Amino acid sequence: MRTPLLAILLPLCLTACLDKAPTETQKVTINSEAEAPKQELKENTQLQENTKKNVVAEKIPKADLKNVSIDDIKAAKTELDTLIADKQCDTSTQCRVNAVGSRACGGPSSFVVYSTNAASEDQVTALSDKITKLESSYNSQKGMMSICQHLTTPSTQCVENKCVKLEGSAVSAF
Repeated sequence: MRTPLLAILLPLCLTACLDKAPTETQKVTINSEAEAPKQELKENTQLQENTKKNVVAEKIPKADLKNVSIDDIKAAKTELDTLIADKQCDTSTQCRVNAVGSRACGGPSSFVVYSTNAASEDQVTALSDKITKLESSYNSQKGMMSICQHLTTPSTQCVENKCVKLEGSAVSAF
């Protein structure tokens, strides 16, 4: 008798805890989706320069975002991989994780681990953002579909003087 009663009361209690009515939630979602492309275009104009290796994350003209190819994405990923290839570290505080790419369902397509000894956070973030914008544009222009699996940000640690990703660990919750 208790189980069916709990099955009925639990959803009622949880819905009573909601802050907004369903119509308000829908309005907020629609407004934020309309504002997101405007923010992306503003971010496209920012330049980040690599002082150690003279790598520049170039701004992406609006016209180029309409004609993105797989080769553009691969070239940007190769540039990022070259920048973060040296994962040497002295302590775990020098190890960082950055989200890269864009899945068609939303969220990053992967995470990269790098050491702040070899590459600055600004450089890696600029290249990661460039790849994310390219993949997002490619997904929308080609009507791509993907798995809608949420990736959580992995943890990193300095093991034997190299930054490594700790598999099965997550620092963010759903």
